[in-house]
Amino acid sequence: MIARGFMHLKVLPCRAFFFFALVHGIVLCSKSSALAQSSIAPFSGEALHYEVTYEWGPIYLEVGEVIFSASDGNKSNLRPSNTIEEEEEEEQEGNQHVWDFKGWGTSKPNWDWFYPVNSTYSSQTDASFLPQKFSRVGREGRHRYNRSYAREQDNCMTISCLDGELDASSICTPDSSSEFRDVLSAIHWCRQLPWASYTRGEVIAMGLLLDGEVHRTTLEFIGSVKHHSEFWPDSIACWEFHPTLIDGTVFKPGDEMKVLMTADERRLPIYIETELIVGAAKIHLAQHNVHEITAFESLRDSCKRVTRNLD
Repeated sequence: MIARGFMHLKVLPCRAFFFFALVHGIVLCSKSSALAQSSIAPFSGEALHYEVTYEWGPIYLEVGEVIFSASDGNKSNLRPSNTIEEEEEEEQEGNQHVWDFKGWGTSKPNWDWFYPVNSTYSSQTDASFLPQKFSRVGREGRHRYNRSYAREQDNCMTISCLDGELDASSICTPDSSSEFRDVLSAIHWCRQLPWASYTRGEVIAMGLLLDGEVHRTTLEFIGSVKHHSEFWPDSIACWEFHPTLIDGTVFKPGDEMKVLMTADERRLPIYIETELIVGAAKIHLAQHNVHEITAFESLRDSCKRVTRNLD
């Protein structure tokens, strides 16, 4: 049953969740210890399409969609030209690779009246998925965002905010070993972790830079499970983990979130579920593609051309 135009009033305090719980949820899984990561790299041209739903008993509401994309920054025009000496120095340091990640989310047209969303997250990282710069631009409800971050040294990033909600400043940690990532770079670092080596109940820590502040949070590894949905005709083996939600965001401490990631070489974040005061918000991976460069750029351009809700 699909019910249009219905939402219980008690869900209103959690409305921001519907569109970016995927971002705020999956990123809570980057490990701060020195445990070896997987050698699996992101796929250049990858696009992950998600459907966001609200479900309560027989009520099923399709409220939004999210697209994540990844490209090899070394093969784009995003990387500034370097001298031969700079390139040789980068090669010696082992950090010459660059990744360009973009995430785009929007409300469904029939839900624009309730909580209009059209928001883009961009992140450019080095080979270890440490962000060199990233940005958040667009609209989420009443809020308009236009802010960017740039790394000035190993453990510091500067903030430039044109939306008036944050002051221009620098965010630093005590030393370069206290790593922190933005939401997109953390997602991809998370996908590289050696999940098969974790044991049930193991707690993993991370640092996440969100809205001008570095948050220290954890997740609990639950183990291996089978997942089946309307988007996946066959059940698929996954790793399950439960993030600890950040105090002060759209969630209150103690809220539960479940994240499933495929237990294979693709490491696809396939499903997220969070219980609300009434019902639950669910994010389903509906489509996974790896595009050739022309089709990939066309996809990103099509996202840019959606100007709905930006007025």
